[in-house]
Amino acid sequence: MTQLTIAQLYPAELGITGDRGNVRAIEERASARGLDSTTVRAGIGEVLPQDVDIIVIGNGPLSALRGVHADLLGRTDALRAFIDAGGVLFAVGGSAELLGAGIDLTDGGALQGLGLLPYRVTRTRDRRVGYITVETPDVRVVGFEDHASEWTLTDASAAYGTVSAGRGSFARGEGRGEFVRHRNAFAGNVQGPVLPLNPGLADVLVLAAAGRRGLEVSEPVHGPFDEYAQGARAAIDRFIDDKGFKTIQL
Repeated sequence: MTQLTIAQLYPAELGITGDRGNVRAIEERASARGLDSTTVRAGIGEVLPQDVDIIVIGNGPLSALRGVHADLLGRTDALRAFIDAGGVLFAVGGSAELLGAGIDLTDGGALQGLGLLPYRVTRTRDRRVGYITVETPDVRVVGFEDHASEWTLTDASAAYGTVSAGRGSFARGEGRGEFVRHRNAFAGNVQGPVLPLNPGLADVLVLAAAGRRGLEVSEPVHGPFDEYAQGARAAIDRFIDDKGFKTIQL
């Protein structure tokens, strides 16, 4: 097997929505396509490996974002170089918000962002909670959203998905959008965790990483992982019209 290196950044601080599951899904999809993988975890002050192929950053509350903020800002140049070189990055929730220009908070304050992705985030008192489905150019994504933020894109071409059920993170035309893609950097608010529910999206990440390295991949071998995902997606599809989403006023 040919090996990919996966790194989970801030697993202790930013991992409240099952974000280890996103890493596990990438490992599984790499293996299904004939690629071996090794996973490292880097916390505050710890160095990422030079040969990393995929970086995963998870979700956390505002207190956790403040806790990693200075360290993450210190990684700006390295992460920009990684993205510019075609490296694969997958960020969910709070970490995704910090990758934009900044976060405007409900108390009038703000958190400086890294400016790596083309949007700015405004925290709101309208909490978006419920099942969500998103149509992207590559795959249909099913999952759960739970956030109180509105993203304003500064580059409309970076919008990766259109919401077909749920609220999403930003306006897209006359509808709503979810997920931003800039090169091979993906950011969004679909949780669950999202990748175990959507092996096809994990495949997008694995194929992008393999393509960057010029690695040959095989057709995926389907197994229990795919069966579990299919069952969960089917259950969400059955319930989504009935449950939809609800709005919570903070």
